[in-house]
Amino acid sequence: MKTARFRPFPLLLALALTACGSEPVPENQGNITANEADAALDAALNAVDDGATIDPQYAGTLVPPAPGEPGGLPDDRTPLDESAARDPASAEASGATIERWGLALGEGRYGDAYRLWRDNGRQSGMTEAEFVETYRRYSEVRVLVGRPQAGGTQTARVPVQLYGRLRDGGKPFNLYGMMTLTRNPAGQQGEAGQPAWLIAGSELKPLGTVRIVAEGEDVTAARIPTAFQGAWSGSRATCGKPGDDSRLSVQGDSLIFYESVGRVTSVQRLDANRVRISADYNGEGDRWSDSATLALDEDGNRLTIGQTRRVRCPA
Repeated sequence: MKTARFRPFPLLLALALTACGSEPVPENQGNITANEADAALDAALNAVDDGATIDPQYAGTLVPPAPGEPGGLPDDRTPLDESAARDPASAEASGATIERWGLALGEGRYGDAYRLWRDNGRQSGMTEAEFVETYRRYSEVRVLVGRPQAGGTQTARVPVQLYGRLRDGGKPFNLYGMMTLTRNPAGQQGEAGQPAWLIAGSELKPLGTVRIVAEGEDVTAARIPTAFQGAWSGSRATCGKPGDDSRLSVQGDSLIFYESVGRVTSVQRLDANRVRISADYNGEGDRWSDSATLALDEDGNRLTIGQTRRVRCPA
């Protein structure tokens, strides 16, 4: 198995990432001092999280538009050039930055997501505090990445599908469009901790409809049991650490690795501590299907997939 690898407005306005290449910008943006900016960031990061709520009409499993459907990724079945994708400087590898951005948003690591934009985040059109305030309005964010393509000698263009839920009420959303990345000189030269590509622009717009499958319907049988769900890593020491390529988020309908996301298609319960999972994966500009057995130890704090063992991270 391959591993790894959004307050003030109504939904559509808040999520419309404009074609001029920036994230949604709050109305109160203006000129502020450095101290004011620091205070705003502290306030945003320490804001009380009232928690996510889901109205009954939105309860269930989210099923986003599939490839080829309106709002879905292109139905491109040509295999990705794996040898080129392994070179971080190649356009084929640029999608990895979008995957990291989406995963950081989904895990609430807003600062990490902000700094994946060029100019230390400023290319997003927001301060870091505004970015945090905007994205805390969403309880669930997931990203699917299509095949990257060269946009010029210094840029790449990547088709992106972003979907999830609003924190207040759980209403689903789906965005689709191209995102532009530019080469990061430090990352291209292999500097530690620096991505080879940075986000320079976004054309994501609301498109397509996320289907909600209610609990109890036949298709929801393909859900991973609660006992297996949670955050996992190679060790307790690496839990929640940036760059942890062993991290895995197991959700009811998906397996989210460092560089890929698998949408569950079937679940077979083998015994109390083992399930056989089949899933359709998307990552590193490629798509594939695979099956694997997930095995829990007796206390439920260790998870083995194939030959790889992970430990449960604190909630």
